[in-house]
Amino acid sequence: MELVEDFFPPRVSVVEMADGTPAYQLDRLGEVTQLIRRSVETRVKAVRHEIEADWISLLDEELKDSGLKNVSEEERERELRARTEKAAVLSELAAARFSVLIGPAGTGKTTLLKLLVRQPAVDAGGVLLLAPTGKARVQLEKSTKKRAQTLAQFLLPSRRYDENTGAYRVIGTNKIDEAKTVIVDEASMLTEEMLGALIDALKGVERLILVGDPRQLPPIGAGRPFYDIVDRLTPGDVYSTFPRVAPGYAELTIRRRHIGEQRDDLQLADWFSGASLGAGDDEIFSRLGDEALNTPRKEQKGKPGPLRFIQWDGGEDFREKILHALAEEIEDVAAVDDVNGFERSIGGTEFEGRCYFHNGKTAEAAEAWQILSPVRGLTHGVRELNRLIQNTFRTQTITYARSGGWSPRIPKPMGPEGIVYGDKVMNLVNHRTDRIYPKDDGALEYVANGEIGIVVGQYKGKRATWKGWPWKLEVEFSSQAGYKYDFTPGQVQEERPMLELAYAVTVHKSQGSEFGIVFLVIPEATRLSRELLYTALTRQRDRIVILHQGERSTLKRYASDYYSETKGRLTNLFVPPSVIQIEDRFLEERLIHRSSKGEPMRSKSEVIIADQLAAHGIAYEYETGLVLDGLTRWPDFTIEDADSGRIYYWEHCGMLQDPDYNRRWLRKLDWYRQNKIMPLEESPGDAKRVLVITEDDEKGGISSQAIKQKIEILFA
Repeated sequence: MELVEDFFPPRVSVVEMADGTPAYQLDRLGEVTQLIRRSVETRVKAVRHEIEADWISLLDEELKDSGLKNVSEEERERELRARTEKAAVLSELAAARFSVLIGPAGTGKTTLLKLLVRQPAVDAGGVLLLAPTGKARVQLEKSTKKRAQTLAQFLLPSRRYDENTGAYRVIGTNKIDEAKTVIVDEASMLTEEMLGALIDALKGVERLILVGDPRQLPPIGAGRPFYDIVDRLTPGDVYSTFPRVAPGYAELTIRRRHIGEQRDDLQLADWFSGASLGAGDDEIFSRLGDEALNTPRKEQKGKPGPLRFIQWDGGEDFREKILHALAEEIEDVAAVDDVNGFERSIGGTEFEGRCYFHNGKTAEAAEAWQILSPVRGLTHGVRELNRLIQNTFRTQTITYARSGGWSPRIPKPMGPEGIVYGDKVMNLVNHRTDRIYPKDDGALEYVANGEIGIVVGQYKGKRATWKGWPWKLEVEFSSQAGYKYDFTPGQVQEERPMLELAYAVTVHKSQGSEFGIVFLVIPEATRLSRELLYTALTRQRDRIVILHQGERSTLKRYASDYYSETKGRLTNLFVPPSVIQIEDRFLEERLIHRSSKGEPMRSKSEVIIADQLAAHGIAYEYETGLVLDGLTRWPDFTIEDADSGRIYYWEHCGMLQDPDYNRRWLRKLDWYRQNKIMPLEESPGDAKRVLVITEDDEKGGISSQAIKQKIEILFA
């Protein structure tokens, strides 16, 4: 496309792509981009802080014997390795004027933040804790034992956030000098305008730390600033070093939340992380037929595993299976007609055959279980799921709310969804309010978009002296236990109501939250992204039940860059974008791994091998399933050599220095051997199937020349 104008004042600017071709960019986004870039680059190169602290000793004092006592020697070594990693990360966070702290759930990010903000040299200058959502704010506050705010709360007084439109602004004046250290949790949810508004607001800040997981969903809005900043600061040899620490960059890799447990759910999540994986990491897909992964929690002996699959077909089959799944997995729910059991599961207290919802007793239950769906519409979407759950388990309460009898005790159903007393709901609008009870020093008087709670009132007791029908909804949110907020009929009945049912929520809305049991719905026809699956698969504390349409093995395809939402966004925060088309998608070429034949691949090493094979005219298949002894594994490359009659299975092993990756690879190697597929060096001359193994070098790289020599020897 050719631009007909060089200048579009005052709203649009013309910028350059990587190849020099022009592109459009909104002026305000261009200004924000420059602000963020300038701040990050300046801070990373700035004079570092000198803080003397024995981080290992502080960690030992904080963690005590956790992971060291009554465990195997292997687990003990793993815990010591994790503490070494944490100490290096703490040292970098304390010294840098700008840094990112990244890592998946369970690696201990919040533990480190708690230790960091307690250090006298950090605490003395003041600490400002921020998060994009109300739930993330509460988690941050709980972990650090310090007051935290949502980004909107912090920016509202300086006019950088408009609560009427939800817009974030850069205004250049009215700076806020509140703390020397600023920490933003769940930073992957920040848009460029959110981060720009924050940077524009800060004054006198000596340490800015962004915390999160760049593998999660990109923000709803312009850009992917956290991902771009992490990409800018990531050292080139990141996968070959330990610990993964560089100027401004700190990564936690070792999960310690579930010590000694095999977490199939997290291993499955790793497949969609976009990170470089080991040759043995397809192990989880080889186990999809295991009986334990198909057994209801209540039927399992001992401690239930963390992962279950349920396949569904059409709409009616789906509705039946999701309801039965709730009864099979949630402790309080005995059957699909167990109304009281269901209401107990969301915080109700049973008395004389009926459940009551009391302020101060429902907060924890609101997060005990959660249904997640990638979409709002259709049979498997959030709207229909909420209607299904409400009609199945809340009909008695709905009927009672409508009739009222001689003495109405609860409000009539409110809003387009007919919300009633005891329903699980989500707040949809950031807003301040003084309509809160009790009113004391701990009352936040602010509710953030995405906060989940239970309707605990109005409830008109027998001793109530006031007359008339209860007329408002009172909600206790899980993030503000012990307090209830008023929602008037106007706030709920409006065209854009402030509350909606939340038995089911979208995966996007769940980001920053954590639940005991997650029921994840995966429809077949819906276009999913890799980041959506990764985010959904990391929302559970204990167990995730995946209700999938079609064969579960098809999920594996979403690990490809082709399905990456993040890499499909074009940004110029640090580098001009270069666009490449793969089938019907346009992706950022710099961020994807693609062979010379155009195939998306998981790592640079695989690209090098594929390109060398192609250069030598050798046909190959990439990640084609190999079924042996009832199990399916996926070699990196399968090569059928017609001349020799041999089939070669090529596996490239990176990151073998990581104990977990190494263990999984050794199990896969043993599987090959059990099926009479031996490594090349051990294979007899007449072997028809041979395993070819290559590894990264000591620096974590791969030699193209070494691969070339290997191919020439094999196919001489």
